[in-house]
Amino acid sequence: MGNFLKSAIAAVALAAMPMAAQATTTVSIVSFTANQAGPNLTYTDNGAAGWTLSTVTPKNVLVTLEDFGGGFVSGVAAQMTFSGTGTSFAQNTTGNLWSQAFTGGTVSFTSAAAFSIGSTVYAAGSNILTLSFTGGELSAVVPGSSGNALVSIPGDGFANVTSDYLPFPPVQLTDFSISLANVVPGFVIGSGGLGTQSNARFTDFVARGSGDFTATVPEPGTWLMLLTGFGMVGFAARRRQTAVAA
Repeated sequence: MGNFLKSAIAAVALAAMPMAAQATTTVSIVSFTANQAGPNLTYTDNGAAGWTLSTVTPKNVLVTLEDFGGGFVSGVAAQMTFSGTGTSFAQNTTGNLWSQAFTGGTVSFTSAAAFSIGSTVYAAGSNILTLSFTGGELSAVVPGSSGNALVSIPGDGFANVTSDYLPFPPVQLTDFSISLANVVPGFVIGSGGLGTQSNARFTDFVARGSGDFTATVPEPGTWLMLLTGFGMVGFAARRRQTAVAA
């Protein structure tokens, strides 16, 4: 590889690194709302084994999607599957806000019908987003029935992330949250008096959940710079292979 080409690639890489670190924007990459009557999530206290929060099936949601290039589509029918588990007891964090920590789980969105984003058409059954996670929490105002009730999972606990329409990288998921409404019979603490029981959890309930994934993506200028750098590296590799073959 010539010195000029080496210098050019190094310059592009050095220029792209600070831009990739700084020139990013946070967007809601997948957001969803319940579109069928009744609850779509159920919470169960399993006693000594811990607790679970999982989807009630079959329940579809309406999904709004945005890609890193600015493509946008709303009203996509999808099947949401969520399953989270925890072993922790309820912790009083501040005021009347209580929380329970997840140990892990999975979440996925599969399209129930064909949809298009930009000029690309995706068939029914496409994997909108699938991943596993560790960490996060289920928090709520107690006593309460909705509002201030939230599932929050930070992106640094995501693993095995796949999607038919999103590239990883450059998209980096930063957070997943579900807002819980219509909680029946409501948020209460079982197995003892509220605020005095150290080994109590929320009691069983059902709820309607809506939420979104947020992500950071490169700004258009940064993305162009990265593509240019990758293209030059690829050109250099092909040129080297040709020279070796000769």
